[in-house]
Amino acid sequence: MSPPDTTGKQDPGTVPVRRPASFGGASSRGSGPSIFGWVAQTARRSVPRRYQIRETPEGRWLRCQEAPGLRVDLEAGHAFGEAEAGKLGERVVLLDGAGTFAPTLDNEHRLYNLDHHTGCLRAFTLATCEQALIMVLKGLDLDKGRWTLYANEPDLDTVFALWVLLNHRRLRGLPPERRDIIAPMLRLEGAIDANGFQMADWCGLPSQALADARAALDSLQARELKLKGEGEWATADLLVYTADTLHEIDRLVYSPDDFEDWSGVEEEYDHVELGGDRVGVVVRDSSGIYEVEERLRKQWGDQLGLIVLEKGAGEFTLRRTTSFSSIDLEPIYRRLNLVDPAVDGRPPDKRWGGSDDIGGSPRPGGSGLGPREIADAVRSVYSPRPWWRWPLQLVAAAATTTLLVVLTLAGVALTDLEAGSLSGAVVGFVAAIGAWAGCLLVRPRAPWLCGFRWPAGRDWWLLVPVVLAAAVGGGVWRPVAGAGGDWAAAALAAGLVAVGGELWFRGLVHSMLLLDAPTQSVGGRWFVSGPALVSAGLYAGVLLFALPLSGGPPWSLQGPLDAMVVAGCGFVTGLGLAMIRERSLSVLPCAVIAALAALAQLAAAISGS
Repeated sequence: MSPPDTTGKQDPGTVPVRRPASFGGASSRGSGPSIFGWVAQTARRSVPRRYQIRETPEGRWLRCQEAPGLRVDLEAGHAFGEAEAGKLGERVVLLDGAGTFAPTLDNEHRLYNLDHHTGCLRAFTLATCEQALIMVLKGLDLDKGRWTLYANEPDLDTVFALWVLLNHRRLRGLPPERRDIIAPMLRLEGAIDANGFQMADWCGLPSQALADARAALDSLQARELKLKGEGEWATADLLVYTADTLHEIDRLVYSPDDFEDWSGVEEEYDHVELGGDRVGVVVRDSSGIYEVEERLRKQWGDQLGLIVLEKGAGEFTLRRTTSFSSIDLEPIYRRLNLVDPAVDGRPPDKRWGGSDDIGGSPRPGGSGLGPREIADAVRSVYSPRPWWRWPLQLVAAAATTTLLVVLTLAGVALTDLEAGSLSGAVVGFVAAIGAWAGCLLVRPRAPWLCGFRWPAGRDWWLLVPVVLAAAVGGGVWRPVAGAGGDWAAAALAAGLVAVGGELWFRGLVHSMLLLDAPTQSVGGRWFVSGPALVSAGLYAGVLLFALPLSGGPPWSLQGPLDAMVVAGCGFVTGLGLAMIRERSLSVLPCAVIAALAALAQLAAAISGS
């Protein structure tokens, strides 16, 4: 609470002018019991601590348990121009100097700048806390979507504005005895912060209410003045200070009876926008899912669309809260089964799954994911994705394949090696294993997505004869070194290239695509996935490109027929290996099968020579 100025917000490092001694007195004028004295004896006993500080990958922020869709982003450096504020997204409220432009109510983009410093006639402009009160009472819909409240200093005007916005539900239905406590405080703080202490006696409050409000404001600001007086304000944790001050306002305004029917969950980890003004909430609680759903509905209302409940270590329940929404649990089951290391196919039914309305983590053993990772999976499945996401993944896969071909040929050329020789095969193998290792580095916490795990399941063995037949027919690369009689070197080269090719296509390329399209699962239904088709097509293209560098198919074919056989056999081989990789969760069987096929093709060439 600072005196008015014409240059903007007061320097946070300075000590504000203290109120006159008569202002902070606890004595009251007139007769009758003091409201503030009644508050000190009753409401300040105990009310729930509803304000929490959260730390997420997006940053550190504050929220109220009864307004979980609002988060407070408070940093001393927040000073957004109008253009910068427009880039913060929708549902943004800037408070008391966080926006360095004129007061703004942009209902189209849901951008609001509550300020009384810049671009306004300060003498005729309400302070921030009273602007916030008017917006709430006029019906600003803070219950839809995710709102961010930006502030740069928790002076009393800003903290009151935050309290009004975070308590918007209770404020609209506040009973008269509670309203008689908070309204004088807002009116007095608004008058002083906008136009100085001289306006305190002219803010329209009766003597008793004015005295009570003065005492309450002095009580709330005492810690701020102490920190600034001792030079500790600049190093104080402003979020902690704000949470404490908001709680003190609660203790002044509410009584314990106001929270008799209120109860939150034990811990809320995160919430995710699902589209259509619905949210998914990830929580921990020892109660059952339906009890937790009832509590969360008091906080989220009709926005609640999905609950992820952690009941114990690795034990999660998923619950769709309405059968008449567009939320489908099957996509999140599918994503979690891909990214969860506990879904290892042993046994095959150890998976996330359930009905359309309720499901859960793998049994037995539970999930290998934490609540934050599950929240990220929910976000990736249900958050709107741009139409170009999948085409971009295809382009990235094709570009990665082309780059590896170029690097391999460049390595062969620079070392003056023969492309079809053992040395040339070593260069290609090193390039492939390097690329696959790079993919593992990109996903250090999920190497299984690159096929780095022990194979699971058994039904993929049904594909092995088909893959071997297609591979022997020309679906794998065969070195030309065998023509010189060095069959041992040729066999080693064939094995290296076959294994390198699987790390390349079924490890790297396939893993680039599998999170954005449905794939097969261990013991699941049979179908041809998008990642399998793409990786098989690129594999066949590279095999065809390398045909002049190899011995070609083992049969005596000439001209274009060679290319047709190689392309067809290569595609069938790649498709079969991709399906094996999906149904076994591993690139290991693909590498072994491809190496055996390469050796079989080489043996067929030897027998025909």
